Amino acid sequence: MKHIRVVLVLLLCSLLTPLVTAQVAPKNATNFAMIGITRGQTLQINVVAFPPDPCFAQLGFQNSSGNPVGTTVAVTLQPGESASLAINGNGLTSVLGERVQVLPTVVPVAGIANACQASAEIFDNALGITSVLVPGAVGYRSNPALGMLGVTVVETVRLNVVAYPPDPCVGQISFLNSNGALVGNALMNVNLGPGQATFLDLPGSTLVSKLGQRAEVRPIVTPSSASDAPNSCVPSAEVYINGLGTTSSYFPPDPCDPSSTICVAF
Repeated sequence: MKHIRVVLVLLLCSLLTPLVTAQVAPKNATNFAMIGITRGQTLQINVVAFPPDPCFAQLGFQNSSGNPVGTTVAVTLQPGESASLAINGNGLTSVLGERVQVLPTVVPVAGIANACQASAEIFDNALGITSVLVPGAVGYRSNPALGMLGVTVVETVRLNVVAYPPDPCVGQISFLNSNGALVGNALMNVNLGPGQATFLDLPGSTLVSKLGQRAEVRPIVTPSSASDAPNSCVPSAEVYINGLGTTSSYFPPDPCDPSSTICVAF
């Protein structure tokens, strides 16, 4: 009977272990894909020092050329403290409805215990209402995939891809329909240096013709396999309203466990 009790306890522990592990928040969850904003909106990075460790990091933004835009700030946060950094779309474009792609950056100070947990959000300047909220990630797959998403006649799907430093991104980007067939523009070749980004748009009006109709598409990023050189293409997809340029939905890449052999931890 004693032997049976021991077996039952060991079995119970083995069942509970994955549940406990799943609740542990990852440290240094600070990486993002490209995010689009327009006039009348603000993109804000929020970062918190996840207890019991502090967070020492540099917050900033960069454009599609990999160059810094807006303000850069260094934060020194004790466990439980938080800070934010914002960039106003009005300072990035003077054209109403024009979208600008921005990459939030959070760079923890190396060589010390750091637990910087970051998120990014887009909110309306006038009302302060958040329309997009994205958690940071420890890392992404070197060849991340995005799922299906819907678009209407008054919207456009945008596929972003950024070359995560220190590696380039060489490959092709496109859209497939539910039958796996190419839709919209032909394949777009990308050859990006570290930190550079680009995008491909697919107007919903090329797929449906009436209000209320929807078309499901899948954004595709196909990294080149022509060489053995490192290749880090990190995608994101957005659906935005034509004319206004405001995002109606945002699809970030799936994060992954940095201990995985298929994960690129940035």
